[in-house]
Amino acid sequence: MDGKLIGTETILTKPSEESAANEGARRLRALGTENVHVVKHVAKRFKKLMREQNKRRKENPLTVADIAEMAKQAQDEICKDYDGDQNV
Repeated sequence: MDGKLIGTETILTKPSEESAANEGARRLRALGTENVHVVKHVAKRFKKLMREQNKRRKENPLTVADIAEMAKQAQDEICKDYDGDQNV
């Protein structure tokens, strides 16, 4: 991503009454989730966000080979940090 932060809006729950939405947001905040907002339900906007989420989810599915590569990279980083601590 060339070092750029890209924010994406994600739907966490289905549309509900305002009081239920506020209660859900309150619970998520109590668990420590940051940047949780309650937005008034507009069907057109909701469907647009769902399409975007589905595209992001489907465009690059995670494979077992990807997970193995990430695990190897993590192991290499841990070993490098561990070896660096031993030389101090």
